[in-house]
Amino acid sequence: MIESPNIPGASDVTSWFGDWPTFHDAEVLSIHLDRLRGCEVVIHAFNMTSEVDAAGRYVLTKHALVTFRLEGFPQDEAGIVNTRIEGFNQQNVLSSASIHDRSGSYELRLEAIYGTDCSIICNRISVTLEPGIPTGSVYQPSHP
Repeated sequence: MIESPNIPGASDVTSWFGDWPTFHDAEVLSIHLDRLRGCEVVIHAFNMTSEVDAAGRYVLTKHALVTFRLEGFPQDEAGIVNTRIEGFNQQNVLSSASIHDRSGSYELRLEAIYGTDCSIICNRISVTLEPGIPTGSVYQPSHP
């Protein structure tokens, strides 16, 4: 079990998933950088069960969009201290996503299986959760 980070919104994420997720096999849908307003990272996450469907794939539950908002203090403008983004493409599957408290700043680290590998260091971070499967996802029941 991973310890939930001490950031605004983390309890909503933990309530939805049951624990703080590892984000293994989750997909980064977008990374928005704005020098004045900060950064937003949107990830499609879910719980993977041990159950297998008729096609031989693991059954996924608790789909949600998890949005990390990274910013600074008002006097610091956006407060993004450092950013490294590599390999962003049409599919960005994660090995893990983690938040590290850096004594006065935070690092959001996204480790890739395929696609984007990212590290963003900022002064403040929060998270929100929106239950559901995003439009156009391969996990949509009507997806071809």
